[in-house]
Amino acid sequence: MRPLSTPLAAALLVAASFATHAWAAGYSIYEQGAAVLGMAGAGTASVHDASAVFFNPAVMTRLEGTRVYLGGSALQPVTSFAGKGANPGYGTQYEMVRQTFYPPMFYATRRLPRGWAMGVGLNAPFGLGTEWDATSFPGRYLSTKVELQTLNGSACLAYAPNERWSFAAGGDVLWAKAKLQNHELVPVPGGGGALADVAEVTVASGFKPAPGWNAAVLFTPAAQWRIGGYYRSKIVIHADDADVTFAQIPTGDATFDAAVAASLPPEMKVRTVLRFPAMWSLGVAYNPAPAWTVETDFNVHEWKVFSDLPFEFRRRPSLNTVRVEDYGMGWQIRAGTEHRLPSFTYRFGYYFDHSPAPTYAVTPLLPDADRHGASLGLGFGLGKDKRWTVDAYEMALFSVRRFGTAAAAVDEPREYRFQGEYKTFVNLAGINLGYHW
Repeated sequence: MRPLSTPLAAALLVAASFATHAWAAGYSIYEQGAAVLGMAGAGTASVHDASAVFFNPAVMTRLEGTRVYLGGSALQPVTSFAGKGANPGYGTQYEMVRQTFYPPMFYATRRLPRGWAMGVGLNAPFGLGTEWDATSFPGRYLSTKVELQTLNGSACLAYAPNERWSFAAGGDVLWAKAKLQNHELVPVPGGGGALADVAEVTVASGFKPAPGWNAAVLFTPAAQWRIGGYYRSKIVIHADDADVTFAQIPTGDATFDAAVAASLPPEMKVRTVLRFPAMWSLGVAYNPAPAWTVETDFNVHEWKVFSDLPFEFRRRPSLNTVRVEDYGMGWQIRAGTEHRLPSFTYRFGYYFDHSPAPTYAVTPLLPDADRHGASLGLGFGLGKDKRWTVDAYEMALFSVRRFGTAAAAVDEPREYRFQGEYKTFVNLAGINLGYHW
């Protein structure tokens, strides 16, 4: 393990890592409606509840009356790491601290006269986090903990000129807040190369908003077919006042601790730009029988927007730089089936998610990889007229084993880089309550 060369270099790394995580934090959260998630998220053409505000606002013109839909999901990731290089060493194994995340959502739609409809929504389209044991994980100089919270507000208006076509457009405002921590390690004087944790470095930003927009279409060429599409724009957030702080970790050596205290930088501000990708989807739904729906979606996340990351320190402009990330395009294939019975509805589906991250961007901050997911779902109507609905889903997500190599500095020799293989499993479950009148 190689320490950062100076405390200020640690601040530079943390600033870069902060934006990296805030941009590719865990997963973009597609878990926005339990009924659609029971079909593995394949709902761009067939969504039939108020979560259409997220999955395809053009569908709102086909939803009768006023509808509300609220609930959330529980996401439980389990990530392990196995060393595959000299740093941290072949055969070393560690597990990420287990956490549970609860992204919420709320949607409401209303069909208006003369083919019009409107809808609003609140959700968390990006988020999650990572946490490693700050005392034992060998990559703690890269990251110990990352948190990202987002809240997105949407408002959409839809219009159907006839029974075949429906169009929608709207606006979004995304708020994002991020926090990242890592440890700074330095050689112990006379310690024969041993390293000591001397400071916990924290970067934290407050909630910052930025606008975006969305558009959608629904085409019904025949009674049994629906074709839907949507586009959501990229959103760029300028985090101009993120705080960088240093909390000293005592080593027990008074002389050494005094030297460390004298060398730690003061609290300072860092500026960076967080770029959230545009996303679009094309879905085709087919009803082979009145009680059955089958759909396949193809989604694209334009992660190529995250090709590099500029950041600058207000008090130390000599450290201003641009970090190259070189993300590619991410894409997904989602397929699902729904069968509506008199007393309940059951659903199932599968999806594949292609990771956009290159090998050198697979780090303890975000061990991203290709994923496979399988889902099951149930839905019930409640009450005499079934105005109330309850939908639930369960999904198992398996990531492909992924090798990653992380450098503490751009020019760090390969033999010092943190190298290993990551493996992740995520259990997802959610429930939504709906009402219409």
